[in-house]
Amino acid sequence: MKIWQLLILLMFYSSSFSQLQIADVGDGWKGKVQQALDTIQKYDTVKYNNLITKCNNIGYWNNSFATTEPPSTILIPTKEMNFGNIYNICAIIIHESCHLILYNRNLKNSNEELMAYSYELDFLMKVPNVDQWLIENAKKNIQNYIEDCH
Repeated sequence: MKIWQLLILLMFYSSSFSQLQIADVGDGWKGKVQQALDTIQKYDTVKYNNLITKCNNIGYWNNSFATTEPPSTILIPTKEMNFGNIYNICAIIIHESCHLILYNRNLKNSNEELMAYSYELDFLMKVPNVDQWLIENAKKNIQNYIEDCH
């Protein structure tokens, strides 16, 4: 194979995989999100792989809750970024990635929040020394959604 053919093949191969883009707006937020992604990868490679296959962008917004912009964007509240707790950022990313997974599989339903909090809790239980309030928050929300279903 000629060198130019190999170069074209390598360019095509590398561009066929999208890379997760993290908005860089200053204040070290991009680094905090990257640290959260590294933490997710370290403690749950399955959820990390699900995340990077469904999410292309992580950004921020001035609202009180995290959300997604389907099909592939997670938005983290600026308040949470200012708080700066890496495990909390992990929990947000994991939770919202579940919404993207469900969206991309056309599985959106009334139990979506219950599923997302359960997915989040499963991750948090794998992280040593994670803040207990994060686990309690996920459990409380799971309980609330279970009660709402009955």
